[in-house]
Amino acid sequence: MKKIFICLVSLILLLCGCSVNTDSPKPSKDEPVNAVYVKAVWITYFELEKLTANSNTDKDFEKAVKSAFKEIKSDGFNTVTVQVRPCADAFYKSDYFPVSKYCFGVQGCELKYDPLEIMVETAHKLGLRIEAWINPYRVSQSKEIDDLSDNNIAKEWYNSDDKKSNVYVDDKIYFNPASSEVKELIVNGVKEIVEKYAVDAIHFDDYFYPSTSKAVDKKEYNSYKKSGGDLSLADWRRENVSDMVKSVYSAIKKVNSSVEFGISPQSKISANYNNLYADVERWATEEGFVDYICPQIYFGFYNEVQPFTKTAKDWAALTTSCRLYVGLPLYKSGQEDKFASVDKDYAINEFKESNNVISRQISYLSQLENVNGFYIYSYSYLIDEENESVAEEAKNIKAVM
Repeated sequence: MKKIFICLVSLILLLCGCSVNTDSPKPSKDEPVNAVYVKAVWITYFELEKLTANSNTDKDFEKAVKSAFKEIKSDGFNTVTVQVRPCADAFYKSDYFPVSKYCFGVQGCELKYDPLEIMVETAHKLGLRIEAWINPYRVSQSKEIDDLSDNNIAKEWYNSDDKKSNVYVDDKIYFNPASSEVKELIVNGVKEIVEKYAVDAIHFDDYFYPSTSKAVDKKEYNSYKKSGGDLSLADWRRENVSDMVKSVYSAIKKVNSSVEFGISPQSKISANYNNLYADVERWATEEGFVDYICPQIYFGFYNEVQPFTKTAKDWAALTTSCRLYVGLPLYKSGQEDKFASVDKDYAINEFKESNNVISRQISYLSQLENVNGFYIYSYSYLIDEENESVAEEAKNIKAVM
């Protein structure tokens, strides 16, 4: 029955103009011999939260993780990317960040067991790669400083007159990317993961400068200008972020050169550059920043502004100094895509009317020589059997794996 199903899906995809490749494409000649075609699943902090909430002991958690990872492996994936530091908190034992409130309910509480340690051991026993996914600058999903635990360094800094500017409070709380202490904290936080846990990669999300407001780093920029600096605010901010990225890359390689570092930015290069001050083009074309880049191309084939095929091709042509993966939006299945088009109904309803958008995108990516894998957002959608549209799309994805 499975072979018949695969054939039917393949026929559909061929009629849509996409060929199907059920085998992993070989790495390009410029890649290391041990490079793999990455087929990854993002596992978010709120998905991990469900596992920890229902697991009072390490044995309970190990059992739940083993079940989840086994299913992921059987579906054809080879990588799990787990969000172990969603804010300035951790799903592991850290010397720099308190235990996440999403881990055991209260930020800064006692660590009942070490979720990351268990996930790393379980993944490797099953033959899966595992990446530690962190958000470097985000401190909290709310703006209430008092909600942070007393041992959260962001709270300590904010309540200190001479270090208050290390923290920026808006609709949420963020670290100030212009602060040298913040950069040191981020680097040290990454180093301890690589030193203590046998992760295969460190993975950054698409959050960088929290705002274009001058208030974020006014003190630091004024000091920079007074010392003779001549960069514009925007260029200076981009240098701040790039310096952090390069420092993280260097720190990882000094600890363990086999551990990779990757970033998953927004798919629109200009938005990264102008709004987040993330110079993704530089990172993708110059050595020493990242091992891979994974733009989140969360659009359908008929999107007017960023149609999937053109956007993927643009990134494939751009990325020259690192590997390229593509993030895909399973979460959009069955929904209207209100950002797809101004006046084309089909573009808006593409994910709603078709249950093979993502599977066709996977097949299309397998034809692009410079694309080395894909990531699915996210785990809970892969196992969702109640939403018929999502479930059908998930079946089609698994059929072309």
